[in-house]
Amino acid sequence: MTLPNYSLSILGKKIAFSAIVQLAGKVLQIILSAVSLKLISNFLTQEGYGVYASITEYALFFSAVGNLGIFGNVVRLMSEKPNDSKIFTNALFVRAFTGIFFFVIAILICILNGSSEAFTIGTALFCSALLFDLLTTVCDGMLQSNYLMGRATAALILGRIVQVAMLFWIVKNVGSLQQFWILGAAMVGSLFTFLISIFLVAQKIKINWKLEWGTMLLFFKKSLPYGIIFITNNLYFRFIPDYLANNFLSDAHFASFNISFRISQVLSLASTFIMFSALPGLTEYIDGKHYEKAKKLFFSLQKIFLIAGVALVVFGSLIGPYAIAILTHAKYNIPELSFILPMMLVLAAVSYGYDLVFLSLFAAGKDIWFMWREFIGLGLSFIFFLASYFTSDMTEKMILILLGAIAGETIMVILGTIKMRKIFRGHPTPTL
Repeated sequence: MTLPNYSLSILGKKIAFSAIVQLAGKVLQIILSAVSLKLISNFLTQEGYGVYASITEYALFFSAVGNLGIFGNVVRLMSEKPNDSKIFTNALFVRAFTGIFFFVIAILICILNGSSEAFTIGTALFCSALLFDLLTTVCDGMLQSNYLMGRATAALILGRIVQVAMLFWIVKNVGSLQQFWILGAAMVGSLFTFLISIFLVAQKIKINWKLEWGTMLLFFKKSLPYGIIFITNNLYFRFIPDYLANNFLSDAHFASFNISFRISQVLSLASTFIMFSALPGLTEYIDGKHYEKAKKLFFSLQKIFLIAGVALVVFGSLIGPYAIAILTHAKYNIPELSFILPMMLVLAAVSYGYDLVFLSLFAAGKDIWFMWREFIGLGLSFIFFLASYFTSDMTEKMILILLGAIAGETIMVILGTIKMRKIFRGHPTPTL
């Protein structure tokens, strides 16, 4: 079974509705996240928040490694077979096994490295939260392929409400608050979201829990190129800049850096929601050789992202300092680091173009082509990252680090856009 060959206008409405639902959900998530951030940042000192941020970023690195592109492949494969329980179940098992494997490594490294008890327990709790988040993405992939993201978004909102409620209780009732208690709230919220999500999937398809090793291995192999792309991109887009900033800055300054980083990361998700909403339709158009429709959809999205990116940089730079003070505390607005948020907003804007070209090429089956070009982006970024070690001025160091991330992301947008244009030129369609 495949999706019907939607007209561009009908598909556009489906993409728009799916994206609007997710964006509306993201607004609610931002509000709930703002409440959480306010509770945590007000309670902790700048140094304490710096430690908290170190725990979360450390665990998120292993989450990225264990991602393996399974969500994207669930969307792509279930776009062709929306009710195939075998795809869903085996993807869920692959996600569970790989997630557990990498998170156990993360915890073992903490133990063998002699990390503090708070850091180790905090890592274990947040890794547990991230494991449930990874499992939830498989449910989301199934719901996305059926254009049922409203249900997935509702589950996520409910989970965030549970997380905020528990965090509020911890802050008000636990005396000497440690970072790992805060992260326990995240684990409970993520578990709740996963349980709701699996229930929603079961309402759509009859889940067959039979494990098939051959199917799992095939799914793992299909997901590997996407996973390598995801890891490589996250290295220069997020984790290396974050690691270098953590090493170069004091805990207080790193806390300010991390706040801006988190804001820009949330804003960069807008294009991800829209592109995953478009992915089933793009896949259907390209598989069905309706290249003119795919071309119109691609360039329409490109215009939207260009306008959104410019608006993000301009308005975000103007209101950013006020937003940080409202969402967290004025103590995180450090004058000597005022350039960081505008540069991160530029990075988020460029990421809109990255999501467009990557997921379009993924729909076209060019993920292996894109995977090899990712190393060009990583190599270009490394030039800037290495240069940051050859200056003693902290401002210059941070500018070079952020320029490295922007340069890597930009070269991938350029290469991806050229490739998509070649694909469209090579497959002309005389009529719609």
